[in-house]
Amino acid sequence: MKKALQLIALRFRRTWPVMLAISVFATALGWVWWANDLLEISDDERGAYDDGVKKFTGKPWFPWGKVDRSDRTVIVAIDDKTFADIAANPAMKASYGSWPYDRNIYADVIDYLHAAGAKQVVFDATIDEPKMDPTGDVAMGVALKRTGLPLYVGFNVTPQAKPLPKVEHPVNHPPPRPEPAVAAPPPSPPAAAPRSDDEQFPADDEQFPTGDAAPADAGVARAVDLARVADLYAFPVEVRGGLNLRTIEPTELRDDKGALTGEKRSRWPVPTIEPLLGPVAGFGLVAIEADEDGKMRKTSFVYTDGVNTYVTLPVAAAADALGAEKIILEPKKLTIGTREIPIDRDGTAWIHYGGPYKDRFRSVSLVDVIRLKDRQEKEPGAGFELFKGKHVFIAGFALGTADAKATPLEQDIPAVVKQIETLENLLYDGFIIDAPLWVSLLFTLLVCFCSVALVLIVQNTFVDIGWPVLLYVGFFLVTGSFLVLTEVHVLSAMPSLAGTIASVLATAWARLFASREREQMKEMFKAYMESDLVDLMIEQHELPKLDGEVKRITAYFSDIKGFSTFSERFHENPKDLMRLLNRYLSAVTPVLTKEGACIDKYIGDAVVALFGAPVSHEDHALRACKGALKAQAMVRELCAAFEKEGLPNVTTRIGLNTDELLVGNIGSAQLLDYTAIGDGMNLASRLEGANKAYGTLILMGENTYREVHEQVVAREVDVVRVAGKHVATRVYELVGLVGEVDAKVLELHALYAQALTKYRTRDFVEALKLLEQALAMNAADGPSLTIKARCEAFLAEPPPPEWDGVADLEK
Repeated sequence: MKKALQLIALRFRRTWPVMLAISVFATALGWVWWANDLLEISDDERGAYDDGVKKFTGKPWFPWGKVDRSDRTVIVAIDDKTFADIAANPAMKASYGSWPYDRNIYADVIDYLHAAGAKQVVFDATIDEPKMDPTGDVAMGVALKRTGLPLYVGFNVTPQAKPLPKVEHPVNHPPPRPEPAVAAPPPSPPAAAPRSDDEQFPADDEQFPTGDAAPADAGVARAVDLARVADLYAFPVEVRGGLNLRTIEPTELRDDKGALTGEKRSRWPVPTIEPLLGPVAGFGLVAIEADEDGKMRKTSFVYTDGVNTYVTLPVAAAADALGAEKIILEPKKLTIGTREIPIDRDGTAWIHYGGPYKDRFRSVSLVDVIRLKDRQEKEPGAGFELFKGKHVFIAGFALGTADAKATPLEQDIPAVVKQIETLENLLYDGFIIDAPLWVSLLFTLLVCFCSVALVLIVQNTFVDIGWPVLLYVGFFLVTGSFLVLTEVHVLSAMPSLAGTIASVLATAWARLFASREREQMKEMFKAYMESDLVDLMIEQHELPKLDGEVKRITAYFSDIKGFSTFSERFHENPKDLMRLLNRYLSAVTPVLTKEGACIDKYIGDAVVALFGAPVSHEDHALRACKGALKAQAMVRELCAAFEKEGLPNVTTRIGLNTDELLVGNIGSAQLLDYTAIGDGMNLASRLEGANKAYGTLILMGENTYREVHEQVVAREVDVVRVAGKHVATRVYELVGLVGEVDAKVLELHALYAQALTKYRTRDFVEALKLLEQALAMNAADGPSLTIKARCEAFLAEPPPPEWDGVADLEK
């Protein structure tokens, strides 16, 4: 783990400028792609938005997406049950007729909802065509006038020759809504005027449902006061911050065969029928506001036809509910009365659908409301708890009365769901808003940087291929969970696209510029170094040079004791010797490489290793000591196994020495060998052989001891002069790590140190006494036996006067 973390850190330090450059470039490219909607990336964004909302809304494993069932809104549904029950009930059918029902049915509903204490009633339809029999129209208007129940009705736009007159609303003083006496039934429209018995529920094929084009003077033909209509429809809006209101665009007319004529006509609001103009509390535009794929995701709140400003139906209801005389629209904020609602910078917002509409809102069939009204004489207050203090939406649900629309959560649901959720967002919940562009760009940069880092640091083919795929197919999970949790929409398509681009660029950079040298070095060193160490060497830019370099390292030499005698047993079967030797080398080598060794070479049974090259380690001397101790432990285990198999012992002697050595790829351009040369290397080899003279297993030079004496237990064995050298050096026996050596061993070492001092001062008699005490503790202690023999020899024949206590080692 430590090596892996070190490798990651080294790769990061080496390549972070490249990572940053690629990330910035990919982020910029992603932004250009997004800003210009290349290859319709906005479709991908909408798809990711929908996937995120569906994945995390109403899922039991994601508590923050829990569906909140509204106790504030109820739907009165004109559904299939209403159709069936009215058709089967003679009394109801006599009163209301067949669909489209006489409007006195709504008069009865209004009476009941008022008695039940409904807070508001929103009629999600336009009522702009008078019935042939105006009795029901007048009854509906009378019911509204009598009850004072706040009813909000939608209005439509259609091509007409004349706009509604311009309405001037003084700032902070909009005109009060007129409440004239209920008008007499209007005259029947001229024969030329088209007439429909439908309630003009919104159509589903246009952004602004229009129905049939009305004649140029349709409003005048109905004897409607257009100035009065404009005063009721136009809503005072204060626009700040340079926002451009969404304009109701002209439409291109069609001929009798349905072909486009090339003639465009502006669309103006269609007046509601005369009996409702006064009693209705407010009017709002019933804009479907669907995206290109037909899904309703956003709303714009305010529109203009170039003459007046109009609010949508939910805004009209919310304005009255909050007592607002005007609304203030500005970048990132919509103010209605005292309520400030965060929205997007462009004056729109994402509608927050809190869950499937059947889980969110209770609906009651229209026919059941009629039945509740009829029960009032016998059961006063029946059903009032369903509507008291609630916002009530009347909308078509049955086929032929409603538009089948789609939201990010559901397909084929009544369009009224969009109006209900918008009102809920305006009054209670708040909308989902876009994160500032800089946040999405910063997030994109982070995704790009992580993508590049994965490619350049992990360096795995599966990551190179899998990460871009994961970004493309699963990135919505990150932004979707964040959206449902925070109600903030961070872009998904741009980061995933940019992240994919960044991954591809990073892979290309690695393959073209970074991998060739790395693979060559791995191939060269993988046979005698751990792959992790090779990676570290490459990332540290410590690539060996053909002409070598001088580095302070620790050399390691080992050999099997008595290998010549050892091999004689296999004289008749040398293959068995080879197999046994391979077992030995296979056991020892991993122990050394795990401590950071580079295996220089195998010379028969001998192992030559380097610590500190080619990979630099400040603690190379300590690593060499640990490697030597672990190698001896491994040999002991191997000997136990060999003994059970009847094989000879493989006792190993080791020499360690630290020095400035010339290391590198030494050889020819055709054949290279990574090794080290120098006097320090020769000393390590001599120390390995000196173990035989002292009866030890691990000897180290003075330089090594100086670097590790605080971490290891080692005793000075002697001062020696190797063959061919005049300079003497102290040698030490490595016994173990600090804290891991028995106290009796330390006591023996203390006696030996005292004896060695007496020996060097020619006090051979006292030295012998101390050595006898040491041997009494361990009769097989090699250094004590060696120095004891010398003391006895010098007592028999004293050394010459120039004797300096240094032992000359044979080659």
